[in-house]
Amino acid sequence: MCMVWMTIALAGYFFSALVAILDKYLLSGPIQAPAKYAFFVSLFSLFTLFFIPFGFEFVTWKVIGLLLISGILLLYGLVAFYYAVKQREVSRIAPLVGTVISLTAFVAVFLPGVFLGESISFIHIFALVSLISGGLLISFDLPLRSQEHIPIVSVILAGMAMGLSLLLLKLGYAQANFVSGLVWSRVGMFLAGCSLLLIPVFRQQIVLGWNYRGMPSRATVYTGGVFVANKILGGIASMLIVYATFLGPVSFVQALSGMQYVFLLALAIPLSVRFPHIF
Repeated sequence: MCMVWMTIALAGYFFSALVAILDKYLLSGPIQAPAKYAFFVSLFSLFTLFFIPFGFEFVTWKVIGLLLISGILLLYGLVAFYYAVKQREVSRIAPLVGTVISLTAFVAVFLPGVFLGESISFIHIFALVSLISGGLLISFDLPLRSQEHIPIVSVILAGMAMGLSLLLLKLGYAQANFVSGLVWSRVGMFLAGCSLLLIPVFRQQIVLGWNYRGMPSRATVYTGGVFVANKILGGIASMLIVYATFLGPVSFVQALSGMQYVFLLALAIPLSVRFPHIF
């Protein structure tokens, strides 16, 4: 069973690396506003409603609340993540955000009865610390350069929101099946996306953020196609990681996110030759 959730998680993180690469490309030109990008991500999350005939069950209001909050936190975390990616290279930001997510899940392991109550041995702690440390070190050039600017506030907000989202999702899965948890959490993402319209700055970005004025129609179609393909890949990645979380311990599933950054660097290196202004 260990190899099953581990393999599923690694596949999910590979697709997540592809998504991060395309996110950086879209945020660097075709779609300028992070809030606009996150809003359309929330709209695409409704495609999970098609899974309702395949095992969806009604659960208690308490569980529904946990799953909705999980989706809401995930969407807000994505907004912060997109702001950070827009400012710095995705190969640096993604590992840092993943490290904060892993630390959030790691701390929760020591709160039995509050979140997970997983039993952790010394060798487990050593493995977790090693994976988390690797995700942190991969984000920086050594020695550190004083002029290197990292949007640390956005990174921390994104990581904590996504980490809490995973923990609440795992807690909800203790009382709901996979399909029910997936559907309710994605409904939460949609609600969070709609709530962005209540904030004037975000509403302006969402309404005016496409910046298609003067773009040829072929470029518009191309951008839309890249966005749709990216969200399909994102949906696959999300489902795989959520399913791995359903099967295995959330702290280890998240700690494996370090492999996402190995995949990310492998993809970014050749792209940096072709698109040095983006990667």
